[in-house]
Amino acid sequence: MLGLLSETPEFTRELFEYQSDGLRITGQLTRPRGAGPWPVIILNHGYFPLAVYRTGYDTQHASDYLAARGYLTLAPDFRGHAGSDLAPNIFKAGHAIDTLNLIPLAQALPEAKPGPVGMWGHSNGGEITLRSMLVSDQIAAGLIYAPASSFLADTYYAYSSDQVLWDPSNPADYPLTPEQAPDLYTRLSPYYYLDLLQAPVQFHHGTADPVPPEWSTVPHERLIELGKASELFLYPGGGHALQGTDKALYLERTVAFFDTYLK
Repeated sequence: MLGLLSETPEFTRELFEYQSDGLRITGQLTRPRGAGPWPVIILNHGYFPLAVYRTGYDTQHASDYLAARGYLTLAPDFRGHAGSDLAPNIFKAGHAIDTLNLIPLAQALPEAKPGPVGMWGHSNGGEITLRSMLVSDQIAAGLIYAPASSFLADTYYAYSSDQVLWDPSNPADYPLTPEQAPDLYTRLSPYYYLDLLQAPVQFHHGTADPVPPEWSTVPHERLIELGKASELFLYPGGGHALQGTDKALYLERTVAFFDTYLK
């Protein structure tokens, strides 16, 4: 741990670092008060331009809510973000690698409850969560909130057409377009590997989100066809970050979901 960031009567927030792919990755650990052991949840943040992002962005509301209810959370910044080393994130694979490399380190914490961890992801972090769950058998349950598409080409087109999202200073993230390498985009799309999913998932999506709700409904429906454990909650009129009563309901459902599979 690198130091205390802040504290409340219910939990403390600490800056941490770890090694991933030979890179220094930073992040925020939120620790409940008490001795533990605590079930662990890794929180994957959504997309931010590198110059804008700060540790805790996009995950703070979930980390605080979960820590106050007895969960130890770790939110990695990912390569290139905040204090982490800058490195290529080709076809977004680097962020999933950073998440997967954190799992055994989180499990080794002395106050961590033994066993698989939970995982939560918003927006781009939702797709990272799904990717990670298709690879690792150490994720007990995954909460996927307004995710990027499980088809990589969808994400490429959405980002490259939106000047707010697209970072032309880092074109190495997508060295080839879907037209140049359609088979590669298919092979890198989580949708085509949903049969490998071993743990339950829960999707949350606002129907007025500019990130299409279909990016949740399509993988959910495919998982149901495959006989997998998947739930979907849609929030009429909700945006990309749920607010008010929708936010309260989504957080209540989140805790109930993790309570079922982690406690």
